[in-house]
Amino acid sequence: MQNLNANNITQAVLDSLANTSDPRLKEIMSSLVRHLHDFAREVNLTEAEWFKGIEFLTACGHMTDDKRQEFILLSDVLGLSMLTVALNNDKPAGCTEATVFGPFHVESAPEYALGDNIANGAKGVPCHV
Repeated sequence: MQNLNANNITQAVLDSLANTSDPRLKEIMSSLVRHLHDFAREVNLTEAEWFKGIEFLTACGHMTDDKRQEFILLSDVLGLSMLTVALNNDKPAGCTEATVFGPFHVESAPEYALGDNIANGAKGVPCHV
């Protein structure tokens, strides 16, 4: 029996990752555990609050299907998608920053030349951008 408590649980979880065969996965998961545990300690997370968090994540999972990916949207809301893009795409001075595809990116969407009408015959008042 390990007799786990708030002071030793983090190390016990890190020890459980010791035999992870992929070094990068081990690095990422170990850091995630340390930061997540530090977050819970910092805010003194209650069981009821964590249960609400689990309910939220479960609801995101239930809304996700082959056309709707709620965890990508959550990543966007938390700023993690953009941070990851920024970390991996340095830009020269004066350039527009890199950005994520976003939730409305559609694979194999038609390409239009500058100035083309993208309304595809839809009625309405033209909007010139």
